[in-house]
Amino acid sequence: MESTWFVVADRSQALLFEVHGSRMKPTLTPIETLESPERPRYERRGGQSSASGRRDLVSETRGAAEEQDSKFVRQIVERLTQAQHQRQFGRLVIAAPADFVGRLREVARGSLQKSVVREIIGDYTNDSVQALQERARRHEWLH
Repeated sequence: MESTWFVVADRSQALLFEVHGSRMKPTLTPIETLESPERPRYERRGGQSSASGRRDLVSETRGAAEEQDSKFVRQIVERLTQAQHQRQFGRLVIAAPADFVGRLREVARGSLQKSVVREIIGDYTNDSVQALQERARRHEWLH
């Protein structure tokens, strides 16, 4: 049976897990955490308005945040492509906010794109491994 990886991501980090166990009792083994080098963990949303309300500054901030997001998405896709080529997984489940899933879809190509068996919309990066396992069991995300 093909190995399944579960990616839980947002704009600042991507948590990679290998899925083991059964449908009713999935277990997640942490593999790696990728962090956006240019976006601190506490910085959740790009383009927040400044106290002075200057639109040029907000526009520049949005542009910079979008570029940071794009770089981070490429980093995630490169890591997943490398793992897939090394046959570390055959199936991929992704949980991330809708805009981030969309960016991943835009960058992922070919066999990596085809390996995605489920996309879960939401930000679960603050959940513990136990909470993720329980959520996955309840909603049958992983099998």
